[in-house]
Amino acid sequence: MKLENKNWLPHLKNEMMIGARNNNLCSYLIALEGWRRGLTLKFYSRKVKKASLHVPGCLYSLSSDDKTHTFYKSKGMDVKGKAFSIGDNKFKAKKWLAKHGVQVPEGEKFSKEISNEEIISYANKLGFPVVLKPAKAAQGKGVIANIKNEKFLEESLLHVRSELNYPDVIVEQYVEGKEYRVYVMKDEVIAVLNRVPANIIGDGIHSIKKLIEIKNKERRKNPRLFSCQIKVDYEVESLLKNTRYTLDSIPEKDKQIFLRVKSNITSGGDSVDVTDEFPEEIKKMAIEALKSVPDFPHGGVDIIVDPNRPVDKAAYVIELTPVPQIGSLVFPMKGKGRDVPSAIIDYYFPETKNKRNNNPNVYFDLKDVLAPLMSKSASEITVSPVPLNLSFAKKYNMTGKVQGVGFRRWIRKKALESDLYGYAQNLRDGSLDVVVAGDEVMVNKFRDTCKQGPKASKVKEISEAMWERPIKIGFEIKSNPKIKKNKEQRPEQAQVNGEQVKKKKTFAQRLKRKIKKV
Repeated sequence: MKLENKNWLPHLKNEMMIGARNNNLCSYLIALEGWRRGLTLKFYSRKVKKASLHVPGCLYSLSSDDKTHTFYKSKGMDVKGKAFSIGDNKFKAKKWLAKHGVQVPEGEKFSKEISNEEIISYANKLGFPVVLKPAKAAQGKGVIANIKNEKFLEESLLHVRSELNYPDVIVEQYVEGKEYRVYVMKDEVIAVLNRVPANIIGDGIHSIKKLIEIKNKERRKNPRLFSCQIKVDYEVESLLKNTRYTLDSIPEKDKQIFLRVKSNITSGGDSVDVTDEFPEEIKKMAIEALKSVPDFPHGGVDIIVDPNRPVDKAAYVIELTPVPQIGSLVFPMKGKGRDVPSAIIDYYFPETKNKRNNNPNVYFDLKDVLAPLMSKSASEITVSPVPLNLSFAKKYNMTGKVQGVGFRRWIRKKALESDLYGYAQNLRDGSLDVVVAGDEVMVNKFRDTCKQGPKASKVKEISEAMWERPIKIGFEIKSNPKIKKNKEQRPEQAQVNGEQVKKKKTFAQRLKRKIKKV
């Protein structure tokens, strides 16, 4: 499956996400939308107390003239109190939902004082298959589903409680069916994602190990899946063993091999948007589940749907998520990308709805913005306001003596003096590209600046074209492109401006040649 989906949102292009493809993608998507609408954006340094980690980018605020809202990743400040305490505790959430008439899988929580034997005894009474999950963990860590017998449960308990160090666990009935992440905003479902457990499709040629490598390479093309690689671990090895496969097995063409039972995207699951075809009855159930908890206006509802039951009894809520990952909703592997960031900004700043997806080609590099926080030279950073005049852009290409003469640094200075944004980059053919965006008159006048160049340069020809791709604020001097060696070309020769140029031999090479002649 090719993972560069053509149905992604046009104002959120892949290249804009390069500086935020790991833990900060959720923060960046929401912050970018608010910033584009003219809101003041600030990022703050934050330490995770338990792990003493320095993780700038998670905590940020957006402000209008009369109000400020603070966010942590995808959680806005209106998600608080009861919502966070219940959403952060799987067992507490399950009991709360059951009390309010929401269907949940039957199960029980066991503290570290309870022995594995007692847990196994409970599982026998409940009936196999069962699911084992840590009482407190995120992103599917330690969750083992479809445990069909005592031996597998015993092995799983040792793994989760001892090896992963999650002594408090939950055992609950395993519900067979497809799993969905439903994103709810008050009385509306904004997005529904079918999360498919990690899998590979056989081609009759490659081993399972190689197919995992190939799929991981494809996943890196997706801004959300970039950091969600399929890792071979205890769960993968156990599942392959139970299905009589090994990592060296070569599955037949088009044969789908599941590598996990749990469907978390973080652990390698596939993301498929199904918002439009998802049953309205189950959407309503997700809305009611979230509304049952005070101070929970928006968030994720995880649901398993049993296809063998009537639609009004088919859905089980398995989790409420106050800080859901929204990257997969925006960048699914298959289906439409959903504009969850805009829905969140609409809720907190309704007066800016008319500016939805404003300045769609303008963005800032999150990695550059967070650099002072990462180095601990600052505790908060205010992002420069969105430029209001970046609706017009052009690319100028110059040939002649334009490389090695300080042209890029000179043109950067001139662009910033003219209040223009863009970049300059040397090309392999010896020419220079300059992209500038800003006021239309200034952009057009900049052609003369490019033609002039610094003193040491000599511009022979200049061509221009309209530029409709993303523009990053600031003016960047891009590094030179890497030159690929031609296999048929001798190592001491290179192509410059279409002509073959012989490289000067080193002293050692000349000396070696003289010795051979003697």
